[in-house]
Formats: sequence, structure tokens, C-alpha cells
Amino acid sequence: MKNISIWKDTVETRVYPKLDSDKSVDVLIVGGGITGVSALYHLRNSNLNVMLVEQNRVGFSVTGSSTGKLNYLQNDLLDKIRKNFSDKVASKYLQSQKTAIEMVTDIISKEKIDCDLEKVSANLYTNKDIEIEKLKDLKLFLEDNNISVFEDNSDLVHSKYMIKVEDTYLFHPIKFVYGLLKKNDFPIYENTSVQKIEEENDYYICYTDQYKIKAKWVVLASHYPYFVLPFLFPIKASLEKSYLSASKYGGKSVSLISYSNPFISIRNYKDYLIYLSNSHSVDSSVNDFHHFNELSKKIGDLDLEAEYLWSNIDVMTNDGLPYIGRMKGNILIGTGYNTWGLANGVLAGSILSDVILNRKNSFLELFSPTRMNASKIAGGIVDGIKSINGYINGLLKKSSNIRYEVRDGKSVMIYYDGKKEYVVYQNCPHFGCKLLFNEVEKTWDCPCHGSRFDLSGKCISGPSNKDITFIDGKDFN
Repeated sequence: MKNISIWKDTVETRVYPKLDSDKSVDVLIVGGGITGVSALYHLRNSNLNVMLVEQNRVGFSVTGSSTGKLNYLQNDLLDKIRKNFSDKVASKYLQSQKTAIEMVTDIISKEKIDCDLEKVSANLYTNKDIEIEKLKDLKLFLEDNNISVFEDNSDLVHSKYMIKVEDTYLFHPIKFVYGLLKKNDFPIYENTSVQKIEEENDYYICYTDQYKIKAKWVVLASHYPYFVLPFLFPIKASLEKSYLSASKYGGKSVSLISYSNPFISIRNYKDYLIYLSNSHSVDSSVNDFHHFNELSKKIGDLDLEAEYLWSNIDVMTNDGLPYIGRMKGNILIGTGYNTWGLANGVLAGSILSDVILNRKNSFLELFSPTRMNASKIAGGIVDGIKSINGYINGLLKKSSNIRYEVRDGKSVMIYYDGKKEYVVYQNCPHFGCKLLFNEVEKTWDCPCHGSRFDLSGKCISGPSNKDITFIDGKDFN
């Protein structure tokens, strides 16, 4: 069994250099996932000097840990938007998703990208009596928006009511991201973390660990916008963790999603079945081993055995809409995709490039990062308080196979794999929370805001932008 996503194991990886000098550009894109690379793609025919930096490897963070679905049947999200705003706003969001899916398929055709694109029917189901009427009402809403919807069933899940649409897709997300870069001439730097941004006259100075990047525009396309305290991100969004598996599968093409939490998402990929389940707020549960076991039991009920196991963390906004657009001045942002980051990431790349190029975009107002839904503020405060719960969980839980020591006056954790000893600091550099050891994926995880570090201490997922590798006489701060 492999503890990585199937996407990372089924692609010929590319390697980009690390930043090695100061730079000056028109546009700096921070983040090499589907949002950042899409923005790069949409800017490629401009006369601007554009550069992209990625903290780790292009396409390998949240994008490379997703389910690889292009779908507008997105759990109960449309109903959440209908409740928080109106049917009109939800219809606009639905239109954005269909536009994004069409944009992706058009790009794949135009650029001749080999990313295992497959058109499939998508099913949304419930196994709860109290949700049947909600799903029937959603069916009517979709039909009012000129979408053909059918009632259906499946042998893979127990459902009491299920609907189906026919114009959705599956693909390989990393292959798609690489395909966007086939004709790219802009510089890309991996293993390059932007740690601070300062405004200076008409420019922004972006600081990495060693160098400075001067930019007229900054696109924050990283998973969690760790630079932006004035944005009050912790009370506008929360983090959700999910667990995924890929198992050998001889069945037909399938794309299934459950209506409500705990969410289940199922799809095929070639001769594999990908199964997502056990979604939970990052701070509410710290036992990854338990959740992986629960996932294994569910696929075991289908007479399947996992060949791949991995997890993913998504940013969930309080009102159900992503944050895409101008945050302040010439700082732009794309985040908060509520687990549907592939279509939204490509859409964000288009919207953000339109802002830079001073072009109109019909979805810009819908996703405005400066919007304020007053009814959701209280919920945001609750989510902020949850971070305190994560902090406490980190203090209380210790892993039995980890040693805890003080070295050079610093609290460290030590893992021994039978060959090598790994020594890291106990606290996350982002907020100081006590880190936990993920026994399945062999990572150090933060229970407060979802930062993750590999065994050696290298940061592989933010909001932290610093490593936790212990070096005698040196503090990570």
C-alpha cells in the first residue's frame, strides 16, 4: 500500500529550480496548484513579465490530492448558497461552475492535453429520510436552470433517493496542470516560499527565506492565505479534512456524491475506484489512524482493498462562495473552494487574469473577497474558537511511537523508522500549536489550521511557510 495520492504515482513528474536571486516582475503568482497555473496560462499571451513560485512542487499539494472531478452537483452546496443568499445567487454560482467545466474541456481540446478526461454521468444521493424532499427540491431548482435531471440508483451505495445529470467529467488533475504548462515561457520556481509581503510605493516586496521579489501585482493562489491578517480569514473560513483511497476495480464508470455530511465521494480512474469519506473539521478530530481505518472498512464492504491511502484538506467558506478577486490594492486572491477546487481553480485563474488585464468578468462581483455576509459572522467566530479546540487537542494528545525531548533548550519530537531518526520542533511555526504525528501518511500535522510537514520537517502544506527541521543552535522562528 502506498501512502500518496494515485495522481502523484501515475504521472511523470517535472522539476523546477529553486529561486536563486532577487527578481523584479509585473506579476508574481504565489502557489503552483490549479489556480496559480491557470492564472499563468491565461496571462501567457500578455506583454507582462510574470513569475510563479511554489512552496513545494507544482501540482502536488491540494490539487494533487483531490478526487479529480469536474462536477456541478456539489453535495449540499447549492442549497447552502440558496439559504445564505437567494436562488438568484445560487443560479449564478451554478452558471459559474458550468462555465468553468466548459473552459476546462475547451482548454484540453485546444492544447491537446492528455489528462485522461472522461465524460460521465454524476449522481447525488441521500440515505436519510429527512433529506429526500431537499434533494427533490434541488432537482426542481436544477430543472428551472435548464438542466436535465433524472432519478437513478447505484449498487455502490445505499441510497433512499438519487438524482443524476449527464454533463460532468473526470480527469487526472496533475496531468492537466502539467498540460497547461506545455507552452509556458514564464519562469517557475519550486521549493520557494514567500514568507512576507510589504507594500512599497507602487510595488510589493515579497520576501522568501533568502531573496526578494519586486512585483506590481501579487496573486495569492496558495491554499491558505497566510499573509493576510487584515482579511480576517480565520473567521471567514474553516478547514475540512478528508480521507481517500484507490483500489483495484473492475466495474463501470461512476461518479457519486452524498448530499450531506459525513460526505462520501466515489469515482473510477481506469481500473481503480477512488473513495473519499470521513470528512471532518480539522480541529474536531485528531485521530487520523481511526479515520483511515473507517475508510478501509467502507471499501472492504465493497470487497475492495486499498492500494493507495491519502488525505486532503480543503478551505470551507462560511457562506458557501469562494473568495476570488481583488483583496486590497493590486493583491489578488483565489481560495475557499469548499472541496470543489478544480473547476473553481481554473475559473479563478481566468477571473484573476481578467482583473490584471483590466477586462470585464461576469463572475467577479459574485466571488468578491471583500463581501460581508453578516449572518455568517457568528459562525465564523465559532470556527475561530474551534482553532482553540485544535490547540488543546494538540496539547493533550501524544503519539505512543514518538519520543518527546528537549534539545538545545528546544522541545522536539523524534520518530525512528528503524533506519533513521527524524527530529523536528514540536510546535507549528504558524500559530504555535502542538503538532501531531500522522501514523498512516508519516507526516507532522497541525490540529489548528492544517499545516503539514514531512518526516524531515519540510513544510508541505500551509498556512505555515517555514520548516520544523531541528538544527542544533537554530530556531525555526
